[in-house]
Amino acid sequence: MKHHYYTLAAMEDSNNIQCPICKRDTPKNCQEKHHLVPKAKKGKETVLVCCDCGDMLHQLFTVKELTKQYNTIEKILASDKIKSWIEWISKRPGQFGFCMRAKKRR
Repeated sequence: MKHHYYTLAAMEDSNNIQCPICKRDTPKNCQEKHHLVPKAKKGKETVLVCCDCGDMLHQLFTVKELTKQYNTIEKILASDKIKSWIEWISKRPGQFGFCMRAKKRR
């Protein structure tokens, strides 16, 4: 799978957001909707996150964990599992596309 890495030059679009997980400025083409309660569990509320954090959330947590334990941004940020990720990814402010989609955990 080929990855696309986006740089600060690609972030000049006015549709940038700040990812609520890693706090990086994220261009529109690197954003995705994250369901706070997974769609499989009838979750409807979404939040825009960068593609890297969205992928990492699904690599670190099961659907059950996301549904019961980590169903808000505050609870996700309080998790020890995500803290080392945030520390690592926040040092890469102008690059996106680090994560590969992993097989879903069951």
